[in-house]
Amino acid sequence: ICARTSSHNKHVCMLALVLSSASLLIGRPPLASPRATVRLCAAEAVVAEPAEEAVAVTAEEVEAPRVRWEHLFAADLASWESIDQPEAKVALEEELERMEAGSAAELLGPAAVREQLIGCWKLLLAPEADAAMREGVTAGASAPHLSLCGHFQTFSKPDPMDVLTGKPATFMETCEVVADSRVGRAFSTTVKGGFHVDADPLGGLRTVEIYTQRDGAEEALPPNRWNCAHVGSEIRVARAPGGGQRVYCRVDAEAMRAELARLAAEAVEVDPKWAEQEAEQAAAEGAVEEVEDNRPLWQKRIDEADGIQRSANGTPIINHGPIGGSNDGPRTQ
Repeated sequence: ICARTSSHNKHVCMLALVLSSASLLIGRPPLASPRATVRLCAAEAVVAEPAEEAVAVTAEEVEAPRVRWEHLFAADLASWESIDQPEAKVALEEELERMEAGSAAELLGPAAVREQLIGCWKLLLAPEADAAMREGVTAGASAPHLSLCGHFQTFSKPDPMDVLTGKPATFMETCEVVADSRVGRAFSTTVKGGFHVDADPLGGLRTVEIYTQRDGAEEALPPNRWNCAHVGSEIRVARAPGGGQRVYCRVDAEAMRAELARLAAEAVEVDPKWAEQEAEQAAAEGAVEEVEDNRPLWQKRIDEADGIQRSANGTPIINHGPIGGSNDGPRTQ
């Protein structure tokens, strides 16, 4: 920690808090490749020109750290519960609390918030109990052997050409990547629909996402509701119905597509429990019921000699059509 001072300027470098990537894997099927390291770095406060000299200061003389998000933006999706370093977690919670307290979303109104939402967003943190984290907005991770490893949203403006071309208008798209620990691979799933922002009867502004398509097919999914706790140029904080915080960062479309492709291509560690279940299920589906041939040995020899096929109980199978009847194909007599 250092501070540079002069008569006209001041430069303060603040505390950096580092979280290990291992702490982000608690309670979730691990990917074969390591997740990115998450770092919570303090912001720099710079005034005027670069400093001319530097003097040491103690930690007590430095203000409480403000979280800087660049390294956290590069990390994969994690749960709040997986952050096992209390100091880093407290710093992040305090920064989010300041953001929510200073949010002007309610004062700006629904139209302004809708405008701020336009673009692509990546989910960084959410509570384990949140449905968006537990099974995904797409419901693609609803089975026990599936887990969400990526969640991206795109809000867009209406396209006037959709009216002329007859194309269904979709202003909301959520793409998620799901890890399957039973077969050892990941896959992506997408839902499309629309959204609206209005006043919440309990206070603040509420966003409702309504989906009508899933992976290109018509399908209605439960609405995804959340309160606009903060919507900024880089960070969005959504309050889920249960009160949990979903923390998003803004990303450009090209970066979002690259991350989706990377996550979907990563190898997933197979859980032996699910692998055994998969093998048993495949064996059961592929098993052919064996019918006991109870014909006497002499009958088998005769049948083989005259070429007549018989059922397991010895009844001849006639393949040259019925005798004096309609031509309905093979029959037994």
